[in-house]
Amino acid sequence: MKNCAILALALLLLVGCRSSHLTERQRFERSVLKDIPFRVDSISWLSSGDVPTFRFVNAGYTAAAPDAEIRPDGDYWVCNVFDAEPPSRQADETIWRNVVVSHNNRRVVCIDRYLRHGRTMGYCYVLQGERKEYPTYGTIHWDVSDSRNVEMVGVMLNDLKEIALKRGRLGNAAMASPLSQDDYWKLIFHADSLFEARLYDEAHRVYDLAFTDDRYILPCQLSTTANKMAAIGDRQTALAYLRHRLDMEPDFYEDTLTTRFSELNDTFIERNRRWHYNLELKSSLESIFERDQYDRLLWSQAVKNNPDDNERNEQLASRALTTDSQNLVLVEEILTRYGFPRKELVGEFGNQAVWLVFQHADLDHQKRFLPQLEVAVSRGDIAPLFLAMLRDRIDVRDGKPQRYGTQLDNKGQLAPLLDPSHVNQWRQEVGLPPLDQPEK
Repeated sequence: MKNCAILALALLLLVGCRSSHLTERQRFERSVLKDIPFRVDSISWLSSGDVPTFRFVNAGYTAAAPDAEIRPDGDYWVCNVFDAEPPSRQADETIWRNVVVSHNNRRVVCIDRYLRHGRTMGYCYVLQGERKEYPTYGTIHWDVSDSRNVEMVGVMLNDLKEIALKRGRLGNAAMASPLSQDDYWKLIFHADSLFEARLYDEAHRVYDLAFTDDRYILPCQLSTTANKMAAIGDRQTALAYLRHRLDMEPDFYEDTLTTRFSELNDTFIERNRRWHYNLELKSSLESIFERDQYDRLLWSQAVKNNPDDNERNEQLASRALTTDSQNLVLVEEILTRYGFPRKELVGEFGNQAVWLVFQHADLDHQKRFLPQLEVAVSRGDIAPLFLAMLRDRIDVRDGKPQRYGTQLDNKGQLAPLLDPSHVNQWRQEVGLPPLDQPEK
């Protein structure tokens, strides 16, 4: 009997010793899991959002009744109110939500469940008031469990509903590596939307997918995304994206005095010895190029995907046109100061930004710019195909037939050709691929 008592005491001391070695996160995690009204098989903490959040996955279907159901259109259907009965089984397109209030822990736990291939997975959001047991996680400086604060908690839960819908759409989307430029931009827009919602882990996943095929990547977006990741403290991902750009562009480097990524200084110094670019001008032109493409394609995709959403489409059209005007002012200032930027000053990608801005400018600006572009082509600063496209655009706008067949009319058809029998010869001379079936 005495031996049994000693053994029991030893076990108690051992358990107590193990508990005392738990980290703050482990103690917090154990406490939260006790609040969840069903078993959770595995969890992974996320680095995103304004509240502590983890993703959980269960091996099978979790039938525990929800407190509310969030439908795809955002409708919030509260269960157990008046005569309403909870749904008997979760549907693939709906989100089941449980909300647990723990007065002892000064905590509200919001659990959103999704049905994926017959299994339950979801996200657990913890609105935790300050407590000395979990100082890192007590990010809310008032008691969220106090009934007097129910209105504020309701606002926070409604914000989480929008996040739940975003995560639901992400999970439902059949995303894959891009097979076209259009696919690439869809992924970039989706990743940016997730990032702006502070769903950083999900955004990271979609950025990775967008950057899987170098053929479609706009290289400066690797730098833009790297800076975003560095700003949220994900330095490892930021460096991975920047190294990707270094692999894609043998002449890419940053100023070692201003870069955020000193780990890459040896590479930057080596490339600077060879290229000697005006990095400030080069970076400005790349930003102009990126803004032009981003706003224009965001608008065109919105029109294609939601043609009836007139208000949204008009907003995006206005944004794209404003960007065009702002970019034109910036590029004209550059032309006044430097002339057409030489390739040895900004690289090929940089001076293409100048052409792109005028390609989207009004007809008078295009005609005034044309002689400068002709000189740039004669010097070898930009490829002849860019001159061919601008000439075609000017001719079509003037009501004339186009020489190279690069422009479409208002109906999306090939605009009239100057000479269909010679168009492919002319295209070959400037480096354009042949038209499959030139008009006659």
